[in-house]
Amino acid sequence: MSTSPVGTREAEVLTPRRTPGAETRAGAPIRQTNLWKDAWHRYIRNRGALIAGIVFVLLVAFCFIWPLISPYDPDAVDFSQANEAPSLAHPLGTDKFGRDLLTRTALGGQVSIGIGFAATLVILLIGVSYGSISGFVGGMLDNGMMRFLDALYGLPYLPFAIITLAIFGGASFWTMVIALSIASWFTTARIVRGQVITLKENDYVRAAKAVGARWYRILGRHLLPNTMGVLIIAIFLELPGVILGEAFLSFIGLGISPPNASWGAMAEEGRSVYRIYPIQIAVPSIAIATLVLCANFIADGLRDAFDPRTRET
Repeated sequence: MSTSPVGTREAEVLTPRRTPGAETRAGAPIRQTNLWKDAWHRYIRNRGALIAGIVFVLLVAFCFIWPLISPYDPDAVDFSQANEAPSLAHPLGTDKFGRDLLTRTALGGQVSIGIGFAATLVILLIGVSYGSISGFVGGMLDNGMMRFLDALYGLPYLPFAIITLAIFGGASFWTMVIALSIASWFTTARIVRGQVITLKENDYVRAAKAVGARWYRILGRHLLPNTMGVLIIAIFLELPGVILGEAFLSFIGLGISPPNASWGAMAEEGRSVYRIYPIQIAVPSIAIATLVLCANFIADGLRDAFDPRTRET
């Protein structure tokens, strides 16, 4: 029996063509991915967050690398070069002591960024410890700890930091870290508590309890690692507030004192001459604004990246 041309065409259409090397075995494993890879792919597709991350990394790298390769001593005083305008020798000019403003900005960024990250890590350490214990234990202990936290929310942030600096009798790197973190961990504790309360109802936690795992192993092995996405977001949410707090305290004369540099201290020095030499207050102000905006964009992008409701199917 001969086959008609129409039937032959139909058979060709209905039969899928096999490309060389494309045969799949029955039961072959499907390529697996994980939360971190998925979050990274979603993050890099967010143009605003990606650009903010690149600018953030470049700014931090500039602050820590430029003082090492700069031809100028950031603390060397030369009144013969005081208040020079921007030039090829001094791209941002000099301050009232003749110090290169570009090098001073990088050096001040080291202090401001260092205080920001150190205080943020202290905030996370206290907040994670407090929130995880409260959420994991639950019951009356959780209720008491949360009511105590509600009472602490009444503490004003900056006035309490000023009181802390007054108690220490001066401002240094670590006293600034303590002053900026001592009244800033409340929100982190609430976030971690909510995450732990949600995660501890999962089946893998019940299975760990059933096989006799100790509470600290369940907390450290199963619960806290699953809050890492939220904690990374919390870092970039807390960082802008800490950097602005340091800048404010230094600007009113309670923070880092000369000859040490920070962006807040540089803005305070430029305040007295801002009418004649506006660049001396504009440079540290722009640096603070850039870092704060980048951190906020990064936090927003990370929130979208780690949100499972935005996961692509």
